[in-house]
Amino acid sequence: MGFDDSAFDVPEPPPALVPVPAVRAFDFHSARVVFGAAGCGWQFDLRADDPVTRDGMLLVPLISEADYYRAVDGDGDAYASLVPAEDVYVQRPEPGTGAPRPGYLIERLSDPDRPPVRRPYPASDVPSLVGRRVWYWTDGAFRDDFRCVSEPFEVDGDFCVRVVEERAWYRWQRTGMLPKAQDAFIHHLWTQ
Repeated sequence: MGFDDSAFDVPEPPPALVPVPAVRAFDFHSARVVFGAAGCGWQFDLRADDPVTRDGMLLVPLISEADYYRAVDGDGDAYASLVPAEDVYVQRPEPGTGAPRPGYLIERLSDPDRPPVRRPYPASDVPSLVGRRVWYWTDGAFRDDFRCVSEPFEVDGDFCVRVVEERAWYRWQRTGMLPKAQDAFIHHLWTQ
């Protein structure tokens, strides 16, 4: 694989994704958002556009991640659902929030009437990685636009996972065009 010595560094975990009410957020064009309501539940993997006002009500256009990347690729129009702004939360990274060990139920308990905080977990601690969005530590920074396309495997004593850029992941689903995958050290990946 040919990694340099810095590839063996284990960085601090990426930040948790904290839901911020859309009515308190600024400039959330293309932002990842959570949509839902107390007493109902929550949807993730959505993107927002700038809010609009209709009949005195503030509405946020929402599209699925798949439609977002289809539009980014210029492969057709994306049709948004207009939803009340009070039911939309923008996911914002909150530095220094760390990650509890997965499996401890008491640490995962949340209020079902509020959108949950999404904490990063080391990929090495999470089963069934294929298809999961991950933070990837590459070139000294975290990127949050990758998907796993394999389970962990070993190469010359190193544990790796094959990843692709999220845009290519969705293009693969839509067109069948195989993405360019890369092998990433498992200790450089955190699930979202």
